[in-house]
Formats: sequence, structure tokens, C-alpha cells
Amino acid sequence: MIDLRNTCILVKTKEENEMILKEAEKQGFHWYYEDHCKPLQEQHFPDILKFCEDKDIIHRAFINSNYAFHEASELLGIKEMTVREFAERIADAGNCYERECSECVFSKVNTKCSINLCNIYNWKGNIDELFEIVKSGKATVLTPEEKAVEDIEKFIENPDRAALNDEFVDALKLAIEKLKEVK
Repeated sequence: MIDLRNTCILVKTKEENEMILKEAEKQGFHWYYEDHCKPLQEQHFPDILKFCEDKDIIHRAFINSNYAFHEASELLGIKEMTVREFAERIADAGNCYERECSECVFSKVNTKCSINLCNIYNWKGNIDELFEIVKSGKATVLTPEEKAVEDIEKFIENPDRAALNDEFVDALKLAIEKLKEVK
């Protein structure tokens, strides 16, 4: 999550608002003339929250040109992609003449559904997985080292949301092995 000082954030839903305010609380923010940053009863959505240098939060704010502007959904990683973005990513990832099928994110050996998702006839019933793949922006499967780096970076970026699961433990083990090799 970014440093919220000097930012205006568009929150479209109650849920986005609550998640942004939890982060704001961690960063020491509070409502203007209040000593907390819990959701307000009179707040309506969409709303623009203004996070000031002095750690005050103002809602129903006007966008200040001296402040960075973000959508909460982008900061929280929950923004839906447009149809154009989806089509462009599919077109880019589908340009597979330079790689082996076994390396492709759409290959049946790399999909949860075990079906080749490079064939549009296989999309029905697998749309959620297809969106997940396209949203990642990757055309090839990560090597174990790349996956480990990605998992550790996710944890560093947001330790509260990262799960301490088997993948994360495996990432740490691989990192330790690589560090030992450097000796």
C-alpha cells in the first residue's frame, strides 16, 4: 500500500472505504476533528477521501491538484479490467510463436482446469480462471525462482494480506538455498 499522505482516493463502495480506512489507521490517520478513522454513518458512495499531510482525513472532498489521485480499487488490487484491456492481454499472451506450449500460461499442463485455454472453445465454464490468468499479465509460467521472488515480494508489500501457506514457505526455503550457494 502507498503512503496515503497528500492523496485523494475515490472509494466507490462501503467495502473499499472500510479497507482504505483500515490502512489509513495503520498509517496514523484520523477524521478531521475526530480521534479515529472508522467508517462514518453519514457517508455516501461514491466518495472522495482526502488524506492530508497532518494525518487528517476529509470526506466528500474536492480533488486537490497538489495531491496524487487514485481509485481505491487500483490500490487494493480489486479493479476490474475493461473489455479492451482483456482483449489486448489475450492478444498479447496468445502470441505464442516464440515459446513452448509447456511454458504457456494457457496450456493444459499449467491451468487449474487442465484444459488448453488458448482455444476459445474451452473458455465456457473456465471464465474465472481465464480472467485470473489474463489479469496477471504473464504469458509464460514463472520459474521456481521467479515464483519465489513474487511470493516474497507480495508478502513484503502487504504482510497483513499475505497468507503464510505452503507456497510462501517453499519460497523462503528456495531463497535460503540460493543464499547459501552465494557463500
